[in-house]
Amino acid sequence: MTFRAIVIAIVLSVISVAWIHQSSLVQTPGLVYAPVYLCSVPPVPALMFLVLLVAVRPLLAKLGVKRTLTRPELLAIYAFLVLSIPPVTFGIIELLLPAITAPVYFSMPQNDTAELAAQLPQWFYPHDAEVIRTMYEGSDDGSVPWSAWLVPLGVWTAFLTLLFGTGLCAVSLFRRQWTEHERLRYPMLFIPLDVTIDKGRSESGEAIGGFLRNPMVWLAVGLVALHHGLNIANAYNPAVMALRERYRIGQIFTEEPWTPFRGLAFFHRPEMIGFGYFVSLEVLFSVWLLHLMGPMTQTAARAFGYRAPGGWPYVQEQGTGAFVMMLIVLIWSARAHLGRMLRAAVGRDDPGLEDEPMAPRWAVLGTVLGLVAIIAWVHLTGMSIGVAIAYFVMLMAFGLVYARIRAETGVPSMWAYPFAQSTRVMYHALGGRGLAPRGQLGDLIGVSGFSWIGRGYFMSMIGYQLENEKLAEEGGISRQGMPWLIMGAFVVGMALGYYFNLRSYYAFGALVLHGGTTGGGYNVQIATREWATARATANLPGLPSWSHMGGVLGGGLFTLLLVMVRYHFLRMPLHPLGYVMSLNYGYSLWGPFMAVWLIKALIHKLGGARAFRRGMPFFLGLAFGDLFIGGLSWIAMAIFGPEVFNGYMVQFG
Repeated sequence: MTFRAIVIAIVLSVISVAWIHQSSLVQTPGLVYAPVYLCSVPPVPALMFLVLLVAVRPLLAKLGVKRTLTRPELLAIYAFLVLSIPPVTFGIIELLLPAITAPVYFSMPQNDTAELAAQLPQWFYPHDAEVIRTMYEGSDDGSVPWSAWLVPLGVWTAFLTLLFGTGLCAVSLFRRQWTEHERLRYPMLFIPLDVTIDKGRSESGEAIGGFLRNPMVWLAVGLVALHHGLNIANAYNPAVMALRERYRIGQIFTEEPWTPFRGLAFFHRPEMIGFGYFVSLEVLFSVWLLHLMGPMTQTAARAFGYRAPGGWPYVQEQGTGAFVMMLIVLIWSARAHLGRMLRAAVGRDDPGLEDEPMAPRWAVLGTVLGLVAIIAWVHLTGMSIGVAIAYFVMLMAFGLVYARIRAETGVPSMWAYPFAQSTRVMYHALGGRGLAPRGQLGDLIGVSGFSWIGRGYFMSMIGYQLENEKLAEEGGISRQGMPWLIMGAFVVGMALGYYFNLRSYYAFGALVLHGGTTGGGYNVQIATREWATARATANLPGLPSWSHMGGVLGGGLFTLLLVMVRYHFLRMPLHPLGYVMSLNYGYSLWGPFMAVWLIKALIHKLGGARAFRRGMPFFLGLAFGDLFIGGLSWIAMAIFGPEVFNGYMVQFG
C-alpha cells in the first residue's frame, strides 16, 4: 500500500467516476431504469483498469522502468476503486440529492410535502428555493452554487461515513469466523487474484498464473462477445436471431389459474452464469426451485378458488424476515468467536487475534458506539429512539447478511437484499397511526427522509468491505492498513459523486436526466413517491398491516426451519441461503442458476472434481468477458450516446 499506488488509485477514481457518470446518467438510453442496469458488481472500470495496469507492466519493464507496480499495489488500487466508484451511481448520490430536495420542489397545494420538509433539520437540504429549482431545471450558466450546498453535503458526508464505518466494524467482527473457521470461498475475488498472479510454477511443478493467456478464458470471452454482438444486431434488425438480455416466458400464461406466471422471465446474464459455477449445488437448486414455488403456490390457490389479498404471498416481506433471522443464525453460529472478540476488546490478551485487520477493541467499540451515535443523530432529527433502533439495526442486518451471501456464493448483484423494505416494513409494522401518533410527524418524516438508504448501493457496499479484508490477506497487502484504505476510498468517492452529479444537474437539469421528463427520471420519481406517501399517511393515518407482517414472520420462521433441518440432515437439498436469495433477487437469478445447476450437476456426475477444476477458467472467462465487453460498450456509449447501439446496452441490474 505505497504512496504511488494511492495516487494512481485516486487518479483512476476520477476517470472511473466520470466514465460511469457520463454513461449512466448523461448518455443513457431513453429508458427510465437504464442507470440502474449499469450498476455492476464489481464496478466495470475497476476491473478494466486492473487489466490495463497488468497489461502495461511488461511494456514498462521493456522501456527501462525499474520499479513497475507490484501485485500488492495492483490489488490495493483495485480495492480502492471498487469503493470509490459506487457512490456516484444510482445507489447513493443519485438517490440522495433528489431525496432531500424533492419535497420542496414538487410540493403542491393538494400535496403539501414542503410542510414536511420544513420540519427537517437545517442541514438536511439547502433552504434557498432558487438553489433547488435550478438543480431540477438547470441554471442559466450551468454553474453550481457550492456555497449553498457546503453545509448539507458536509453533514451528510459525516453521517454516511459514520454509517459506513459502523458497517466496517460490524463485518470485521465476523471476518475470521467466515474466512478461517468456515472457509468461505469469496468467488468475487477470483478474477482480480488470478489476473494479477505472476506466471510461474507451484511447488508440485504445476503451471500457475497466466489467466489472460488461458485459451479457455478467451473462448468464453468470444462467446460473450458473440452474444452481445448478436443482440446489438437484433436491436438494429429484429430479423437477426439473438437471445437479447431476457426471454419473457410469462407471455404464454394468459389464462387463469396460470396468470401468476405472467411476470416470469429467463435472464441471459453471462456474469451470473460465470460466478454461478462456484455456487454450491444446494444453493443453486434452492434458488430456482423456491423462486418458482411462489407463482406455483398462487396458481394452486386460484385453482382451488382461493382469492388471496393483494401482495400475497408477500415475497418481499418474507425476504425481510429471512434476512433478519439469518443474521440471528449467523450470530449464534459465531457466538464462540464473537465472545473471543469481546474478551479481547476488554483487555484480555489473545495472541490469535493480533493479525486482525481491525483490532478487536476497535471492531467492538466501533460497532456499539457507531450504532449509538447513529441512533442519537437521527433522534435529533425527530425520530423516536425505538423507531430509529428498529430502522437502522434492520439496515445493518441487511448489509451483514448480504456480505455473507457475497462471500459464500459470489452473487454479482447489488440488489440481492430486501430492496426498499426497510421503509415498507416500518409502515406495515406501525401503520400511519404508529408513525404519526397524535399528529407528531417525527418518525414518519425520518423514515421517509432516510428511505433512500434502503433502496440503493449503500448496504451492499459492506460486501466490498469484507472482500477487501480478504484481498489484503490473499494479495499481500497490509491488513492493518486496509481499513484506512476502505474509509479513504469511500470519502473520495463521495466527494467525486457530489461534484459530477451536481455539475450535471445544474448544467442539464435533474428533470431531464435519468430518462426523465417533467416528472424527473427514476431517481426523482422514487423521491417524489416516497414523500407523497408520507404526506398521504400524515393526512389519513392507517392501521398496521398484520397480513404483511405475517409474511415477515413467515419468512423468518421458514428460514429457521431450513437451518434446523440442514443441521440434522446434511443431505437436505434445500439451503437457507438459497431461500433468502430467491426472495430478494430470484426473478433475475433463477434462470441462470437453473442452467448452471444442470451444467454443474452433469460435470460432477461425469467428470468429478477434476473436471470441475478444468472448467473453472471457462466460467471465470464468462464473468470476465461480460464485464469487459460491458466496459467497452459503455465507453462507446459515453462518447457517442445511446444511439450507437440503437438502445441496446450490456446491463447488470
